[in-house]
Amino acid sequence: MIGRLVGVLRSRGMRHGVVGGNRRWLTIWAVVVTGQMAHRLFKAKPVVTRFELKPGETITVTDLGVPEAEL
Repeated sequence: MIGRLVGVLRSRGMRHGVVGGNRRWLTIWAVVVTGQMAHRLFKAKPVVTRFELKPGETITVTDLGVPEAEL
């Protein structure tokens, strides 16, 4: 639901503000786009490690991250 609202605000801001010249819609568009860019830049990225195991070696996989329900 929030994603849809953000999409509507972004498209209307582009149409009425960037293209149409309305300052309020331009401000709304700028805030929405800045928020989306900040979210992409600062969201948690998965940790991926690649390595080769020699015969006889083992690995232990643990997850100490925060469960998604607590985010």
